[in-house]
Amino acid sequence: MIGPLAGCSGGSTTTTKPSDFEPPLEPINVGGDGDLYDPKRLIDVNITMAASDYAAMKKEGRTLASTARECVPDYEYTEFTATVTIDGDTMKNVVIRKKGFLGSLSPSRPSIKLDFDDLHDGRTYQNMSRMTLNNNRQDPSNARQCMAYDLFRKAGIASPHCNFARVKINGENLGIFSNVEPVKKPFLKEAFGNKGGNLYEAQLADFGTYLSQKFELKTNESENDRTDLQQVVDTLKLSDAQLIDALPQILDVDEFIRFWAMETLLGFWDSATGNANNFYIYHSTDDKLLHFIPWGADTAFTGAHVFKPDSGPMFRNLSLAARLYDIDTYREQYFSTLEDLLNNDWNEAALQEELSRIRLLTGTPEAAFESISNFISGKGSEGDDDYIASQRQKLNAALADSDATGTAHLLEDVEVDCSQQPKTTNLSGSITASKGTDTGTFTFTLPNGRTVISNIMYAGTKVDSIVYSLTDYTNPSVVGLLLIGVDISDFTKAYVIQLFIESSDYKPGTHSLQGLATNAILFEADDSAPLGVNTLAMGATGTINISSVGSGSNVGDVKLSMNMKLEYLPGVE
Repeated sequence: MIGPLAGCSGGSTTTTKPSDFEPPLEPINVGGDGDLYDPKRLIDVNITMAASDYAAMKKEGRTLASTARECVPDYEYTEFTATVTIDGDTMKNVVIRKKGFLGSLSPSRPSIKLDFDDLHDGRTYQNMSRMTLNNNRQDPSNARQCMAYDLFRKAGIASPHCNFARVKINGENLGIFSNVEPVKKPFLKEAFGNKGGNLYEAQLADFGTYLSQKFELKTNESENDRTDLQQVVDTLKLSDAQLIDALPQILDVDEFIRFWAMETLLGFWDSATGNANNFYIYHSTDDKLLHFIPWGADTAFTGAHVFKPDSGPMFRNLSLAARLYDIDTYREQYFSTLEDLLNNDWNEAALQEELSRIRLLTGTPEAAFESISNFISGKGSEGDDDYIASQRQKLNAALADSDATGTAHLLEDVEVDCSQQPKTTNLSGSITASKGTDTGTFTFTLPNGRTVISNIMYAGTKVDSIVYSLTDYTNPSVVGLLLIGVDISDFTKAYVIQLFIESSDYKPGTHSLQGLATNAILFEADDSAPLGVNTLAMGATGTINISSVGSGSNVGDVKLSMNMKLEYLPGVE
């Protein structure tokens, strides 16, 4: 009966020859049983992909404006296919995509994720199915992430393993990346002995009626049972005595305080307790407790908070840390834990030796280590013009003076109407700086509907109205152009545009907005404001078109035009 039934569909049929059949690919472990995260290892990663795919991948990423919204939209990176060779072992049909939320986004050196298993079920490289390669854009030393995770782990905190990779794509040498162990189920199994619990990733998320919704559930998504987070929210509302009894039943409090103290010791400002950012929470199915896991540690060993400078050095910009700090028992435990880490885990000589090892291994210029070295050991003597206190000195001073510990800044736990679209404006203009003469205009529309034409030349009668700068605390470095213009309809009003362009892209051509690497911020001059300006809007989409740039003694010369859409910040009218 098989033969007659085969043609009952009424359509044409195709007979597959045995030679046309491709059997399923067998599971395979490429590269043997080596340690992919051996800290003494510098891995060579060579990637080949279609040129059009590479160009498209580099352009992807959030813009600054989208991250400033009250409801940050999801962003899905495109998955491409590549051939990847790691230390001489080649794998075809590897899935590659860009990664990054904001600070690490780069159109010239994209952070990437590799998936060996997606298109070849069961394939691993040295027993790992994925690789995460971070570009260290915010860390020219390339040292911060690996050193931070190592210190967390030595302090008893589950942390990713990490080493270094030299990355090339289509023959282009992108330099040194951090090879960071992904926080996935294999990591959970090794760290906690189980992998079936809820894993949450936090990017600007905290415990709260509404803030808890910002935690992204990475496992058990179909069940979407978040009662474990709600238990923390409810517990934080209890009296001190009730909290002391209830919290250890849902969260490893001693471990969290050690985690918090290590973030403090590392001066890791863009962290859980520093910025309600860059961390995971795992609900272990063995002890039934929540555990914090550090992530995105490229701002460790920096100290000063970029956006909340009065919140350090003892960061508590997370509701859990802030609440525990207000309870005498837990505050004293935090202080004593910090002192213990300072006395037993923080060894300046050993840290400086590790910096030297990383510098020699990666070939990173010595100048790139200056800031992290100064953070660890300080610089000069008190009273010197260039004196920098060491982290030990700063923390000992704060421990001795409770008024010097910093102020808590918490995310606001309010319901947000995500149906409201941000107010926008088109920004256009052309400017020229040539041998000390600045000319040009830029035009935009305020939320009230009034069109503003700002003239660079009018501002130039009082100040340098096109200011060039180069910052080297990123890799690649970033060119900043400060454009100051006066409203031609109201000479009392001055507006400022801050342009950012990666130095590798600071050349004639058209450059699309992306992250902090290529973007624009619009300010209104206001002498009464803390920094002399009020931030109005940030770049959403569009381009900066450079016609020419100067060099040598005329490095500040430039001719460019702008055509972009900006989003006004919430509350700007």
